[in-house]
Amino acid sequence: MSEKNYDAIVVGAGPAGASVARRAQELGAEVLIIEKKRDIGYPIQCGELVPTVEEFPKILPKAKRAKELFNLPSWVISNDCSRVAVIGPSKEIYEFKFSSHILDRSRFDKWLVMNASRAGAELWTCCNAMSAEKGGREVLVKKDGKVVRLKTSILVAADGPSSKMAKDVGLGSNNPSDLAATIGYLMGGVGVDPDLTEVYFGKEYAPGGYAWIIPKGDGMANVGLGIRASFSERGVSLRDYLGRFINKHPIASKKLQKGVILSMTGGLVPVGGPIKRTHGENAIVVGDAAGQVMATNGGGIPPAVICGDIGGEAIARKLRGEGDLSFYEEVWKDEVGKELDSGVKLRKMIDIVLRSDRLTEGIFGVLDGKIVEDVLRCRLSMPFNLLYKTIEGLRKSLNVLK
Repeated sequence: MSEKNYDAIVVGAGPAGASVARRAQELGAEVLIIEKKRDIGYPIQCGELVPTVEEFPKILPKAKRAKELFNLPSWVISNDCSRVAVIGPSKEIYEFKFSSHILDRSRFDKWLVMNASRAGAELWTCCNAMSAEKGGREVLVKKDGKVVRLKTSILVAADGPSSKMAKDVGLGSNNPSDLAATIGYLMGGVGVDPDLTEVYFGKEYAPGGYAWIIPKGDGMANVGLGIRASFSERGVSLRDYLGRFINKHPIASKKLQKGVILSMTGGLVPVGGPIKRTHGENAIVVGDAAGQVMATNGGGIPPAVICGDIGGEAIARKLRGEGDLSFYEEVWKDEVGKELDSGVKLRKMIDIVLRSDRLTEGIFGVLDGKIVEDVLRCRLSMPFNLLYKTIEGLRKSLNVLK
């Protein structure tokens, strides 16, 4: 058992962890990234859609750093879309403009890690972070079949939902009931509009969530769905729901039935909002591990990269003796906290709606589809109390139980 010292050890080489490592290393820290997978970016666990820099001011208006952080090279982008169509349970279509990049997620993740490595960060792949001890000052890692004890000034828990590292340092983790399960296929030979992202609601296909068709170009698309266990039919699996969507949805099936499944994705998405505390004396929690996800749409990449960048700054400040790690929590809450909290409130209201297709369609109709755009942008263009009154009034008039 050997020992080595680092200024910061980052557990997890996803967008959050890589962003922390890059920024901290740029500012003078000696950083090690530990990643359990061999190949960065695989397996892919999302629909790969991110807003363009033109959209960020409408979604996260205080996160000014997003313009630089999401100035993406063309080689990590598969396709661009300018529109979103939302299809309700009754198959009525609502369309609006939304400018987005469809990533090649494996290339995107590699690009982020490459930037950290170019700054000087060290990367260990195929390594399992077994436990964090002494408040995050020591990490036990299994590398090449041997257990290595590493010492660090600061631990970064970027190991995804239900983070073990966060638990080990006493910062808790996501509530299991607030995890949405996702599944997706990369499909070829599909008949979709390459400029249009499609989002589908309906209990039969995506209970407690939504299904999507995200065009990748060249006749390919990401086709998937995210659902919540408490909304699902007993005995019906994620794959069952996705098969039902591809083969039986009156609109989607016409575009997808002749397609070929090229690969499969899946994972868990925390939609319950940020954990109560994201920093300790010698540790921070970032990204999915911290619940830094836009709860209404499941978007985790933008807040992960933004909060990761802030985390890197906080690490460098602490190492220079310019304050403690509370800087991290103060700044990320200032830049994205309001939107993440609003997203949770809105998601909880939408949960009421998604219990009933009649209520879902009724709300879409009463609000003229505007609520759909709000859900996908993780914002609300009307007061929360007014939305709640609208939902409750319609629920009672339709005689829909909560």
